[in-house]
Amino acid sequence: MKRVIVGTAILFGLLSTLFGQEIYYEEDIDSQEAYSMQKKGALVIDVRTPGEFLYAGHPVGAVNIPIFFYHYKPKKIDSRIALAKYELKKGRAFDAHKTYDIVPQENEEFLNSVKKAVKSFKPTAIVVICRSGARSRYAANLLAKNGYKNVYNVEDGFIFGWKKSGLPWGEE
Repeated sequence: MKRVIVGTAILFGLLSTLFGQEIYYEEDIDSQEAYSMQKKGALVIDVRTPGEFLYAGHPVGAVNIPIFFYHYKPKKIDSRIALAKYELKKGRAFDAHKTYDIVPQENEEFLNSVKKAVKSFKPTAIVVICRSGARSRYAANLLAKNGYKNVYNVEDGFIFGWKKSGLPWGEE
C-alpha cells in the first residue's frame, strides 16, 4: 500500500512539474477542519475517479469532479499469471500495478464543472479532497492558477482522514 501511495505522490509531483510551478498558497487542512468548513458553507469537491467515489464511499455532500481519468492497459497475460502464482506461493499480495500500464489523462471538463458547482453552491470556500491528498493538491493548484481564491487541499484525504475520523460519509 505504501508503494502505491508513494508512486501516486511521485506521479502527481511530476505532473505538477510538467504543467508549471505551484502557485497554491493556502495551508493544507485536515479532514476535521474541512468538515467544519463545509458546515459553514464551503463546497467539497472530491476529485477521485467515479469508481472510487461510488465504491470506496465519499464525504456526504461532496461533488465528484474527477481531476484525472485513467487508462489501464494490461501487460501480457503471462506476467499477470506469474504474479498470481507468485502470490499464492508466498501467501500474500504483491504490487499488481506492475502488470498494467496506467496512463493518467487530465479531465478536460474539470474547470468548467467546478465553475458550474461554484455558481450553484455559492460557497464560502472550496475544499478539494481525494484519497490521500496528492490529486487534490494538484487540483487546488490548478484552481489557484485559474483565479480561484479560498481553495483548500485536504492533506489526509478521504480514506486516511475523512472516513477514518468517522465524519459523515456514504457509498450509496
